[in-house]
Amino acid sequence: MRVLVVGGAGYVGAPLVYRLWREGHEVTVLDLLLFGGEALLPLEGAPRYRFVYGDLRDEALVDEVVPGHDAVVLLAAIVGEPASNADPEATRSTNLDGSRLVLDAARRHGVERFVFVSTCSNYGISDADGPVAETAPLMPISPYSETKVAAEEFVLAAADEGFHPTVLRLATAFGISPRMRFDLLVSDFTLAAVREGKIVIYGEQFWRPFVHVRDIAAAIDLVLASPPSRVSGEVFNVGREDNNLQKQTLGELVRRLVPGTVLEFVERREDPRSYRVSFEKIERVLGYRAAWTVEDGIRELVPALRSGVFPNPDDPRYRNA
Repeated sequence: MRVLVVGGAGYVGAPLVYRLWREGHEVTVLDLLLFGGEALLPLEGAPRYRFVYGDLRDEALVDEVVPGHDAVVLLAAIVGEPASNADPEATRSTNLDGSRLVLDAARRHGVERFVFVSTCSNYGISDADGPVAETAPLMPISPYSETKVAAEEFVLAAADEGFHPTVLRLATAFGISPRMRFDLLVSDFTLAAVREGKIVIYGEQFWRPFVHVRDIAAAIDLVLASPPSRVSGEVFNVGREDNNLQKQTLGELVRRLVPGTVLEFVERREDPRSYRVSFEKIERVLGYRAAWTVEDGIRELVPALRSGVFPNPDDPRYRNA
């Protein structure tokens, strides 16, 4: 399969690109490299791989790159509440205008598969007594989730007999990636424990779902390999049921794995995001099950931090905002 990954040099994108390439697909990456291109350097010059520098909002460039591919995976976006709140205009032009431009080009040039990567943040607030499924009401509360919800609508509406779009709502990512991030909860808490011996937790009662970057890559790969009848026009949450954790539980898990860590709780009511998510549909329909627990991810990261694999975790390239 010839796959175009838009945003393939990022935290989630790089593991996906390596997975697709190892499995024999022809992979093209289109990326603006806002956080550098080191993540994909080992693939430079490799067969079946091509990198194109550019912005998904560049209509002429997108129209040049899209033809000849069987599938497009759209990852590129201004990601997360802090980054989107800092520049709402850029968020909307990238996440909405850019996404529509790539979608239109894919349809125009006969691409059959289209995977749009969205977020479980779209649920905003959910009843903590039970996880929410894909049919639950969406309650976006930031420019990030607002643009993702709006883009989902026109992506799903594009489905027809020859064009098969799928929306994947990802849980909060964790795990080591060629382009690392330390501004996400699991890696943030683990870094604080290893380096400072203390984790400051804001709003310990809030729930979040989590998923490893390698499990995200596996889910996207599975969607691309599945019969169109199972994925066309469908939405799937991507994660693992037992990776739904409250912030306090996450902190306690890190403390158990990094003995001596002190937890400091700061009451916070102004951030209403709290959601548990069901991943029953993707398991039932596609046979998918995420392999990595949050504990696995912490155990993976702790020795990497202690051995100096990341000599300067405060480097801006490791954070989206």
